[in-house]
Amino acid sequence: MDAVFGSVDSQLVLLVAAIAVVVLVSQLFFRILSVGLVPLIGLVVIFVALQYLFGITPKQLWFEISHLPQMAMKFFNSLT
Repeated sequence: MDAVFGSVDSQLVLLVAAIAVVVLVSQLFFRILSVGLVPLIGLVVIFVALQYLFGITPKQLWFEISHLPQMAMKFFNSLT
């Protein structure tokens, strides 16, 4: 068994392992990017449309989002 591993160049094994790791990591990166890129583009389109069409800044939008639970509670309480 030692003769099999002794005849293999360790630099070659290291090179093959490094290539395999790079391929797998790049595949993982592109899968994550492809899944997360569509919602990110959607958010950017919404922010840009709100800014240029209606003059609503991201700061104003974030303020409304942060107060959304209180507004929802007021709405539901007014229904009863």
